[in-house]
Amino acid sequence: MSDAREIEGAAHISRGLVRLMMVVDDAYTQVSREVGLTAQQAQLLCAVQRPAAVGDVAEFLRCDRSNVSHLVNRAAGRGLIHRRATETDGRVRLVELSPDGQQLVQRFIHTLGARLDTLLTDWPDQRRDDALETLHALADALENQQKGT
Repeated sequence: MSDAREIEGAAHISRGLVRLMMVVDDAYTQVSREVGLTAQQAQLLCAVQRPAAVGDVAEFLRCDRSNVSHLVNRAAGRGLIHRRATETDGRVRLVELSPDGQQLVQRFIHTLGARLDTLLTDWPDQRRDDALETLHALADALENQQKGT
């Protein structure tokens, strides 16, 4: 394939990814609001479905640790998460879902999943599998590139 065709193909993929990101972000925000969360709170609750240190959550969410700390404080104030020291190092604080937070994140995931399932009802199983495989491959490639591997 010529360089010009490769660049053109990459540009089409980039435009498609940008469009997908915008549409998914909008759906994520709408569903967050439906269940009484901000999009950032939904991301936090999804990220701490298993107990995690604030630094690990910040890395997973790809944002500054201080922003995550503020988000954790607000979510803790709503009773959605708890903080506790680790068993091995009392200086490290783990963030974990409260029962209310667990219930809310499950509702969020169910609502988002139901919305997406409705959109894909006409897709054959093979097309769904192919789409999932492609999305994971793109995500893996982008993550590896960002990590420099």
